[in-house]
Amino acid sequence: MNSEYLTIKELAPYIRRSEGACRNLVLRRAIPFRKPAGRLLFSKSEIDFWVKGSEGISIEEIQRHE
Repeated sequence: MNSEYLTIKELAPYIRRSEGACRNLVLRRAIPFRKPAGRLLFSKSEIDFWVKGSEGISIEEIQRHE
C-alpha cells in the first residue's frame, strides 16, 4: 500500500470495511473516488482527509491497536 492510489481491495482493509461496504459508499457518493477507464481508485491522501473529517475513531488509533 505504498502507492498514492488504492484499489477497492486495498481500501477495504485500510478503512476496516468490506469491499461491499466500500462499493456502497461509492454508490452513495459518500467517499472520494476516481474512476479512470472504469476502474475504481481512491487517493490515499483524500481517504485520510475523509476519515479525519468523520466522527469516531481515527486511522492512527486503529493502527495503534493492530
